[in-house]
Amino acid sequence: MNKFEIYIIAGFVGGIARGVSSFLKKLKKDSKTKFNYSYFFTTVFFSGILGGIAGALAENSWKTAFLAGYAGMDFLENMYKSSPLARVFKAAE
Repeated sequence: MNKFEIYIIAGFVGGIARGVSSFLKKLKKDSKTKFNYSYFFTTVFFSGILGGIAGALAENSWKTAFLAGYAGMDFLENMYKSSPLARVFKAAE
């Protein structure tokens, strides 16, 4: 396995780590809220993809790629919350 593949995998794993930490944080904060599994898996998947791309572009180390994947989840979550789509789905609930 070459370094490029390792950076992509590290970025993807960083996205997954961020998704899981968000899930645990939400459970600890309020155990009565309904967890949206489709939102969770979608954001984790796309964060992993984004993290893999960022990690491949960084080409510094696997640690940098992991952090890029971790930060990718925040980026996607904030973009979703500020988009008109978030208001549409919130109104449908």
